[in-house]
Amino acid sequence: MWIIVFIITELAAGLVQGIAGFGSGPVQMMVYTLHWPLSASAAISVCVSVALNLNMVLTYRRHVRWKEVLLPIVPYMAISSVGISFSLSLNQALMKKIFGAFLILLAAYHLFVKHGESKPFSPAKTLLYVAVSALCDAFFGIGGPLMVLYFLNKTENAAEYLGTVAAFFLINGVYNTIYRAACGILTAAHLPYIGIGIAAILIGVTAAHRLVSRMNDVLLKKTVYIMIGVSGIFNLIA
Repeated sequence: MWIIVFIITELAAGLVQGIAGFGSGPVQMMVYTLHWPLSASAAISVCVSVALNLNMVLTYRRHVRWKEVLLPIVPYMAISSVGISFSLSLNQALMKKIFGAFLILLAAYHLFVKHGESKPFSPAKTLLYVAVSALCDAFFGIGGPLMVLYFLNKTENAAEYLGTVAAFFLINGVYNTIYRAACGILTAAHLPYIGIGIAAILIGVTAAHRLVSRMNDVLLKKTVYIMIGVSGIFNLIA
């Protein structure tokens, strides 16, 4: 029964990620934590998502803005490494609830407050988004919400956004997977689940590619903001 639930979860995760550019983490973690500790769940989620992001990078390779990908990578990796090292010693249940409340407020702001033209990110704002996302990735395997807002600001259409955000999370996912394995969080016992998860999540993202071609940029952004809110609710009640 667990394998069936696991496969369905990965199919849903691939579908959500393929449409919104993020969201596989919240879908996976909602179920993973019923079977594994939080740290192991985060490690498996990120590892499985490496294949998903590779698929998306290959699909949108002509639209990836590599300059925007590489700029925040070094601080993201450095901060996430520190977070992973300390992830087992923190009150993660409390942190998840705080993070969830923050994401709900963030989603509500972007969905219901009328905005003018999107302003460029200042260096300070960029560093804040990178730092918070890297720590959330390290603690919960959910680093997407703030970084997708960053990349929405840096890209001009759905294809650019999806390719660029996937490239960013691909590079960081590979790094974090290796680092978690070195820390003993990800072990050989997890490999069968990772293999099954990769197969299922790729089926989900393949279906999502067909839907994205029918979405305009406004609908895409609303979908992203709604997913941020859903992610917040999950973290608040889980």
